[in-house]
Amino acid sequence: MGAVGRFFQTMNPDISAIIDFSGGYYSNENVPKSGDDPGKTGFNVQELEVALQSIVDPYFRADVFLTIPNLSGLEVEEAFLTTTGLPANLQIRAGIFRADIGRNNTQHLHMQYFTRRPGTNTAFLGIDGLRSPGMEINWLVPRIPFYLLLSFSAFSVGAADPNVQLQSFGGGAAYDFTYLATARTFFDLSESTSLYLGLHYVHGKTSQHTTSNVALPSAQVTTSNPAPTVYDNLNDNLYVADLYLKWKPANEVHTYSSLMWTTEYYLRQIPNFMLLGVARPQLEGGIYSDLVWQTARRWYLGVRGQILGIPSGDNVQREYGAAASVTWALSEFSRVRVYGEVNFPEAPKQPVNGAAFVQLEAAIGAHGAHPF
Repeated sequence: MGAVGRFFQTMNPDISAIIDFSGGYYSNENVPKSGDDPGKTGFNVQELEVALQSIVDPYFRADVFLTIPNLSGLEVEEAFLTTTGLPANLQIRAGIFRADIGRNNTQHLHMQYFTRRPGTNTAFLGIDGLRSPGMEINWLVPRIPFYLLLSFSAFSVGAADPNVQLQSFGGGAAYDFTYLATARTFFDLSESTSLYLGLHYVHGKTSQHTTSNVALPSAQVTTSNPAPTVYDNLNDNLYVADLYLKWKPANEVHTYSSLMWTTEYYLRQIPNFMLLGVARPQLEGGIYSDLVWQTARRWYLGVRGQILGIPSGDNVQREYGAAASVTWALSEFSRVRVYGEVNFPEAPKQPVNGAAFVQLEAAIGAHGAHPF
């Protein structure tokens, strides 16, 4: 009877659920937010994630992640198949998934050490990051003395929601795919220190719509019929570099100490933008850097700085930001976090924006490991 039970158990996927609850405030409710940031001042069910993961057969693995961010409705955050036995160090992934661009874009909310994502995500990748239906091919380069993974992927990115920041991708026709090429490498610098580096290039078409007729006075604009702005449907290029350095002594039980440093830089180029017949190419960038220090067995301190608008353009203005978090991991399945941030726009007469939240997180069930 026990053998029969074990047989049926192997036919079931690993199932888990993770809930994030937060309470706090925004000094300015109009501050740009990622889709899984706290939705508003007050109490928020920031996200509920349900995961189903399993080996399908000798050829495929399946991963499905369903989320309800801020009680706004059920979303398929990721649902993809990954090959497990291709020759020549090749691997294919297909479905809807977070693109391997930078580190933050690939991470689910429960992998974060901060309650809100950095501003570079919304400024250059959109509210939900670069997360769309697509296909990716990976090649682990053989016979070299270090780890090097080369990837190429194509996505069908949806158009941006009306009245949000310029979205780097999602414009054009259905056949105007967004293309991503990536090179990632990893080094063991010592027994306790490792270094990860990534370089990424993305090409696609911009997307931006508005329900206001200010941009195009002659257009019949309504809530159900938003009009494109002058920045919509333009060829653009996004260049991204990211670094992740981790120090963790081998004798973990004795020290319970580690240090993690992450930095990402984004540079967006819109070379063919014209305004009133005059060429006005756009080059806009932003950077963030965060440091997370594990001070004791269950305590983590995080600090993050960011600068948007280096260089600045029409859609990304200069702004300086700082954030800090204190995380108490009660166990491997629950944690409490206190988070605060402040942002200083450089433009005159723009208000300083701040936010402060307490976040609770708990996980149940068997949740598979995420990539390093």
